[in-house]
This record gives sequence, structure tokens and C-alpha cells, in this order.
Amino acid sequence: MTDSAKYSPSGSDTAAFEALYVAHHRTVLAYCARRALRSDAWDAAAEVFTVAWRRLNDVPSGDDARPWLLGVAYKVLSNQRRSAQRRRRLTSKSAGTAATADLLPEAQLIRNEEEAEVIASLAQLRPRDREILQLSLWEELRPEEIACVLGISRGAVDQRYSRAKRRLARQLTRYRQIEGRATRITTERGGAT
Repeated sequence: MTDSAKYSPSGSDTAAFEALYVAHHRTVLAYCARRALRSDAWDAAAEVFTVAWRRLNDVPSGDDARPWLLGVAYKVLSNQRRSAQRRRRLTSKSAGTAATADLLPEAQLIRNEEEAEVIASLAQLRPRDREILQLSLWEELRPEEIACVLGISRGAVDQRYSRAKRRLARQLTRYRQIEGRATRITTERGGAT
């Protein structure tokens, strides 16, 4: 392909993309930051908007753009995780050691003990359960938007969400039984609750 035959965006394409970016970049970046390390989150958000630029005609208009972009972000982050796992396995294999799981980035954002309990319990859930709860509660997506992000039916969203909530409730109960009522801070300092 010659340089003259390369795609050249029109002014309306550029304006549409800029409007999309301004309206949704912060949301996409926040979504990525809750699921990846900070540097990876910025890379993932950039990749999401690269895909959006390439597929600008496929991006839904209005409020439907948000779940579409988060669906792309979900896939980008999944690819990042798979690549990181492959690198860890390769590194471990070459070093002759077992790969260790990364800590969830959410653990770095704990502000109080209740959040710590929920985050610890979420970490014990299957990734599929964790993702549907996060999309609903943290990203505040409606079920039909979650269906768009995950590429599943609305009915499947309802079923998965209901099961995930039950599993989280059971996990929270287990966590509280194991940890007791003492907060980590008072337990570490040897104080009373």
C-alpha cells in the first residue's frame, strides 16, 4: 500500500473520536485501574482508545458507547493478564521455580476494615463472579450493559450476578469467622478490639 492510499481520517472522524475520548477516558482508565497495576492500566486504556479509533464506525453512539468501550477494556485486560501469566510461567520454567499469583490491585486501595473484608472475600471468588460484581457495583452498569461488556445474554447476567452475590456473602461470612471481630491493626499491635 502506498502512502497516498493509506487511510486519512476526516475532520468529522477526528471530532467524533475526540468527543468519545473526552466523554469516556476517565471511566475507562478507572475501570482498568481497578483491575491492573497503574502502569498497565494506562497502557490498557490507551489500547482501548486505539481500538476505538480503528473501529470508530462500530462504536455505538450516546450512552451505548460506555459499555462498548468497557467491553473492549475487558478484552484488553484479559489479554494483558494472559500475556503476564505466560511471561511468569516462562520465567519460572527457566528459573526452575513455581509461579506465584499476583496480589489484586484493589488491595492497595483499602481505606477501612469493611472494604478490606469485601476485597479479601472478592479475591477468593472465581474471576467470572468477581468481574460481574465489579461491573455492577463499581462501574454501576445496568444488566444489559454488563451483557454487552461480557458478550453474554441478559438472562445469563442475571443468573451469574445472583450466584456471585450468594458466593460473596458466603465468603464474607467465612472471612469474618477466620479473622474474628478484631481489626488487623489492633491485632498486629496486640491491642483489644
